[in-house]
Amino acid sequence: MKLLFVGSRSAQSAASLAALLESNAPPDMLFIDGPDSGGLGVDGRLPPLITAEDQAGVLELAAAHGIAATSGSSQQLQQIVQIDRPERVLVSCYPHRISPALLEGVPLGWLNIHPSLLPDYRGVNPIFWQLRDGQASIGVTLHRMNRLLDLGPVIDQCSFALTDFPDYMEICRRVGRCGVGLFLAYLENYSKGWSNESKQDAESGSRQGHPRPEDFAIDPDWSARRVVRFVKGVRGLGVPFLETHAGRDPIQDASLAASGHSAQPLPGERLIHCYDGSVVLRVLTRRGGESSDQNSRG
Repeated sequence: MKLLFVGSRSAQSAASLAALLESNAPPDMLFIDGPDSGGLGVDGRLPPLITAEDQAGVLELAAAHGIAATSGSSQQLQQIVQIDRPERVLVSCYPHRISPALLEGVPLGWLNIHPSLLPDYRGVNPIFWQLRDGQASIGVTLHRMNRLLDLGPVIDQCSFALTDFPDYMEICRRVGRCGVGLFLAYLENYSKGWSNESKQDAESGSRQGHPRPEDFAIDPDWSARRVVRFVKGVRGLGVPFLETHAGRDPIQDASLAASGHSAQPLPGERLIHCYDGSVVLRVLTRRGGESSDQNSRG
């Protein structure tokens, strides 16, 4: 089986590639979205944490293992598929839609690692929206790609808990590794002639867009663990904030307060009291070095 891996300069792609290289099904070739590919996001910006430089080390990892790697535009990806003729493609965090003609040009199809339990959280940045909605775990779906975005048949799913409050980069890495685990299980089942794909209902589930600045608001009515999961999980995407009587406090970190914690917060901190415990919020320093040092009760 000639396997093409398609991804980006991102933690998810790097983790997926590393997991593939550690398996008995390494990719034969690699394509990574290039910084000059044009209009990476719907608004023309790079998607969050996909960088112009190979900070995640995806290309470096491929080179170390002798994997033929190309970085470029969607047009270059089309050329690779037409010339090298892969039998199957695995996609992990690629920021462009694949044309129907290109999808149909691969005999065994294109499979995508999507960071949610489809049909829920289709669309843009599903990790953010799961954290925003208070999910205590992140879902991962391996699905077949078709003409409709995030609506291809589901092959397999899994999820992992966020009990250790990972940051966004670590969540992406876990998505990448979990997705490859699903892919390897799929290959094993395929070799035995087993198939268990289920069609999605386009009318069920949910689809979200890009987070707005106001979507980063912290609600003291949330549970303490939910607050910490949210702050740590989304701070790489934007600035979480807490509304106070004095204005909007930008938050750079959060941690659970010790049980029975009732002391005043230290300079540069806020202490919020949720219904099941307290959270210490570290406030981003404002211009002039000022920060809020007050308490808030949910």
